Amino acid sequence: MAREFSRRDAIRWASGAAMATTFLPLTGKFAAWSHPTERPLATRMLGRTGREVTTFGLAGGNKVQWDLPGDEAVQIVVKAVRAGMTYIETANNYFLSQEKMGKAFEALNLKPGLPGYDYSLRGRLFIATKTGLRTALVRDGAEPIGRSSGGGKFVLDDIKRSLTQFFGDGKGHIPEGAYLDLMQVHHIGSKADVDAAYEGLDNPGDKSLPRIGAIACLLDYRDGTNATGLNPQHRKWIRHIGITGHENPAVHMDAIQRDTRNILDTLLVAVNPNDPRYFCHQTNSIPVAHAKGMGIIGMKVFADGVMYGLKQEYAHRPGQSVPTVGQPDKLPYEDFIRYSLNPAGMSTIITGIGLIDKDDNPQRDQLVANLAAAQVAKPLTRREKKDIEQTVAELHGTRTNFFQRPSAGFLPPQRFAVNRQPDGTVRLSWHSALAAEDPIVRYEVFRRHERIESVAFRPQTTLTPYSFEDKAAPRGHTGGLYYKVRAIDEAGRHADTVTVEA
Repeated sequence: MAREFSRRDAIRWASGAAMATTFLPLTGKFAAWSHPTERPLATRMLGRTGREVTTFGLAGGNKVQWDLPGDEAVQIVVKAVRAGMTYIETANNYFLSQEKMGKAFEALNLKPGLPGYDYSLRGRLFIATKTGLRTALVRDGAEPIGRSSGGGKFVLDDIKRSLTQFFGDGKGHIPEGAYLDLMQVHHIGSKADVDAAYEGLDNPGDKSLPRIGAIACLLDYRDGTNATGLNPQHRKWIRHIGITGHENPAVHMDAIQRDTRNILDTLLVAVNPNDPRYFCHQTNSIPVAHAKGMGIIGMKVFADGVMYGLKQEYAHRPGQSVPTVGQPDKLPYEDFIRYSLNPAGMSTIITGIGLIDKDDNPQRDQLVANLAAAQVAKPLTRREKKDIEQTVAELHGTRTNFFQRPSAGFLPPQRFAVNRQPDGTVRLSWHSALAAEDPIVRYEVFRRHERIESVAFRPQTTLTPYSFEDKAAPRGHTGGLYYKVRAIDEAGRHADTVTVEA
């Protein structure tokens, strides 16, 4: 059995620039950022996409989204790709990020149709972006829903914008052979967001509908179909479709449960050691996505820099970066990485980069340091996980995840219903309870004060509720026949439904 990859190993590995790639060195302006080396990087399968991705990926925020001296944004992207990272992620709403990535892709010969196009390298990369738009088309004066910093109103506007900025001239030209590995519906935070994205999916050609949602259009451009009428050339510009969000796990669960056709391949969510102190993704949406076979991508590993002293706000100007690799007397950055890669089903994590170094010194280069830390060998024990959470609370505080909803505690099974059948059987149904910091392990069914059944917890992946039939229900009972369902978590806490009479 291979020994554990220790922190000392990681530092030694990073210090020697032992980052794997078989790529040829770059020349010219970005030659200093090319470090082809020998050792393979850790990878994981990205759910049912069938693609393996490196356990650490590059986010398009932080310095990548700004116009900085020396083309530092471009340097970061080039360095990440040359280091062997395969998962590259950004969004249409991230200021200049897609433009900067496009410049990096040109330096890396990733633009189809240009001399030297590196087809093999493009095939190894998994390039993802996002749209904040919810609507594919409108009729009869209806208003589209969502926002794009590019000024578009419909999801196809953002698809085209991403493709021209990544692989074309940035002005509208999209070369043959250009495609996105993943387009995600960005920042799903409410039931209204889910409703809008799914609107008209089952009948997109119905001209009586005022709006058709984003997912129908994304599906057309994934499959080369034209159900919406928006893809007459039957282009396949998208390989996979996903959703993202950092606020409301219950809404992500709803979006996944509504997906009866397995259209959604990925979920991008916030995960860090303070996640359990908020409306927790690790015990709610992540298990549902994993059970559905989706690839899971973690973000907000350092809480947008709040863990290391930045203000609790989204970046909106240059300079909102942590200028160090970790900080003294704080939780080691490696433990943030290990923790965020720990949930079952987590494929990769992404962070923005605020500091790089041409000599690859992991003490002065966040990309090198974080990539090294992501070469994890085994999952954390429950005790190790709790220790990291406690250390973060003591050294960093708990008011860091401004992008998440506060915890509402352990909430009981939802939409509990009791129905007596003609044969006397009593049928109970309920939807998933909502966990706090500890995962749910089982449900218990009570008739009056008697526990009559224990049901092992399984993530609810569809809109079909849990159910139980009490075939031994008495035909009559003095004082009435009452039922409740109790959810029990790993810590032994419980949350009960209201009691309902049959």
